[in-house]
Amino acid sequence: MSDKPINIGIIGMGTVGGGVTELFATQAETYAKRIGKPVQVSKVLVLDVAEVPADRKEHIADSVLTDNADEFWSSDFDIMIELMGGTGAAYTFVKKALEAGKHIVTANKALLAKHGHELFGLAQKNNVSIAFEASCGGGIPCITALKYGLMANQIGGLYGILNGTCNYILTEMTQKNKTYDVALKEAQEKGFAEADPYLDVSGADTAQKLSILASLAFGVHIEGSQVEHIGVDILDLQDIQFGAELGYDIKLLGTAERKEENGPVSVKTQPCFVHKSDLIANVHGPMNALSVYGHAVGHTMYYGAGAGRYPTASAVVSDALNIASGWYGAAFAQMNLTPDCNEPAKLVAKEDIESRYYLRINALDVPGVIAKLTTILGNKDISIAAVMQHESNPGEFTPIVITTHDAKQGDLDTAIAEIESLEQIEGTVVSIRIAEFASDN
Repeated sequence: MSDKPINIGIIGMGTVGGGVTELFATQAETYAKRIGKPVQVSKVLVLDVAEVPADRKEHIADSVLTDNADEFWSSDFDIMIELMGGTGAAYTFVKKALEAGKHIVTANKALLAKHGHELFGLAQKNNVSIAFEASCGGGIPCITALKYGLMANQIGGLYGILNGTCNYILTEMTQKNKTYDVALKEAQEKGFAEADPYLDVSGADTAQKLSILASLAFGVHIEGSQVEHIGVDILDLQDIQFGAELGYDIKLLGTAERKEENGPVSVKTQPCFVHKSDLIANVHGPMNALSVYGHAVGHTMYYGAGAGRYPTASAVVSDALNIASGWYGAAFAQMNLTPDCNEPAKLVAKEDIESRYYLRINALDVPGVIAKLTTILGNKDISIAAVMQHESNPGEFTPIVITTHDAKQGDLDTAIAEIESLEQIEGTVVSIRIAEFASDN
């Protein structure tokens, strides 16, 4: 075993930072045996040392903690762990460290979704690497599985529950018939949701993670801003209940698919109905999961805690150990993430994305209404799979639920606009995608 330690510099000391320093301190002997050399946290930079809670600095010496940036940069560290979040100062710090020849570990999906292409190129230029397992699935090693465990496969599709806040809310709505507002409030009280939950509930957080995973899976460059996202805040409890009658559960899914090698990629984040027999439908509460289809292996799924002090710290520390052990540098170079070998993706246009759909239409209960609906859909080449209507009084507005076979989004949007213009229709038509997963069929 080498006596020369690998020194770690950390920027940010929030919840995850406290978990990271604790793991390094309490597992130091184990880690040294695993990689053949000691690893230690040599310096931690925070905004204000006086504001760091006691439980987060319990496992580091006072001399390690600093709020002086010059002191941090003059310290001798080999790997920098970025845990401050955001795309402003974090971008500046990471870029500076790469230019100084430091390896990077980050859990910052927003940073990579926006600046990843540039930063990966800068890492290559300076012969260092960026490890980012914690950025997409918290403690789930989905990036490792995607890039190394499934290397023999052509990837046909990714389907991810990548936000624990949304999955908790939808589980409460589905299993306990709670409204969105009630479920969100409880999620905030339990610490699963932020005071401002927009990034989570809008689907933006999942879209950022999906852009990273899809870029890895298909060997192309997809920015977070290219992934359209629809959130869970638009859902109505009655649609979840109707979906349950039809055998479906509701999930916020990040989906990315490619039907043929080198073909265009479809990417989108939105609430989807998933049949209850599908494994991913049984991921409940704040848990995350990623289902991946490979042409040789078929479907695989990776499940676990997607956030939290220790799950995220597990991925961050593992990334640092992989770099320290020496093998990750070569593996990073083979990821083909840099601008010279990772071209911008050809994306399927929004209107050309095909899927099955659930529609809820509030229609007047009079003769001929369903015939008009089926005619409009048929004229747009949209085939109906099923129609459901609860018994109602003649002359009253009642929900009509229709599920379709595969239809293009553009055709569906046109049909919905025409349906909404009928005098027998009240309000707007609700449409929810029905997820079906890639296969050899």
